[in-house]
Amino acid sequence: MNTYIKTIILTFSFLLGNIALSAQCFDDGHSTFKNQGWLSCSTSVGPIPERGDQHWVLYDLGEAYPIDTIQYWNHNVWGETGQGAKEILIDYSTDQINWTTVGPITLDKAPGSWKYTGAKGTSLHNANMQYVLITVISTWDDLAACAGIAEFKFNIGEFVDTEEIPIESDWTLGPNPAADRVNVYIPEYGDVKAITIHNSMGQKIMDIPNPVGEQIIVPIPDLMAGIYFISLHSESGMSSRSFVKG
Repeated sequence: MNTYIKTIILTFSFLLGNIALSAQCFDDGHSTFKNQGWLSCSTSVGPIPERGDQHWVLYDLGEAYPIDTIQYWNHNVWGETGQGAKEILIDYSTDQINWTTVGPITLDKAPGSWKYTGAKGTSLHNANMQYVLITVISTWDDLAACAGIAEFKFNIGEFVDTEEIPIESDWTLGPNPAADRVNVYIPEYGDVKAITIHNSMGQKIMDIPNPVGEQIIVPIPDLMAGIYFISLHSESGMSSRSFVKG
């Protein structure tokens, strides 16, 4: 079983429910500034219309990932922590049509302190998702006009070999470690629509659309030494393997 573990701290989204948003990433604490987090002060109809007007935020991860946990830092502004979310719903999807709902989930009230380190988070058991919708059901102050959460952290779990891609058990890469190129061997290459390479931070650094042939030569002379991940994409799913650039 091949595994690929990384963390993404998302600092943007493409569809927002009337919000202001920025990111933090402190190791041992969290900002108390109002402009460093998500705060919605008017409701609107979100991607699940039957819920009506809500405070919500939608994240687009760019492509589908297996999310292990979502960690939270609640609204941490001194004197305004009542605006922090008390109960939320998490909905996730790969197409924004079919949604899976987790919750309601209760979030602890933030202390309004720089020493605030957040909550452990919610386990999603490597659920596959590209779109993550966070909806606030209630806040710690029932009379609060606004609702906010300072930050979300998405922990990506294991990319597990499955039968989603018919060639999964057959394709290989080498040499590993590699110096100036990686050879990808795909015995049944017709189903592969693209090959991508991500670094250990999850950033896409190479995209090869419509590869042709059973052996694809991927040049990597300009890559820094480290661990990288090659993914094969098809209409039926994605499969990843790691390699080391020496």
